[in-house]
Amino acid sequence: MKRSVLLALCIPFVFSAPASADDMKQEITKIASVYMDCFSKQDPACIAALYTKDGFIVNPAGKHVITEYYGGAFKAGLTKLEATVDEVWEIDNDTPGAMGKFRVTGKNDKGEPMDTAGVWTAVYVKQDGKWKARMLTAAPLPPKKD
Repeated sequence: MKRSVLLALCIPFVFSAPASADDMKQEITKIASVYMDCFSKQDPACIAALYTKDGFIVNPAGKHVITEYYGGAFKAGLTKLEATVDEVWEIDNDTPGAMGKFRVTGKNDKGEPMDTAGVWTAVYVKQDGKWKARMLTAAPLPPKKD
């Protein structure tokens, strides 16, 4: 009897977990899509709006303010961002983490192509009823071995 009751209580959790994980991945994928649109518009403020008020980026060069970082990237000639959302997981109650790959391309002031690819991770929180990135890390892929 106790097993039947316990099993009955556990069934909703087993069947609801994947749906919420899928829902969360869809939400993060939507954010990534808007992020790429903002990047193609060369709009640092648009990108910053996808972050919490105190959100930031960390890369091998250190911690960066969103608008300053992307303003510099656009001034340097970067024009296109492609990003994938490969995994989404729950870090804590209502705090998703995500990771994926990115590729950024453009041309420098001499017209020479720029192309860098890497991996990203992010932590999201709900702010004013919307999911926003609190912290994003980005790192280039290691050089290919010959």
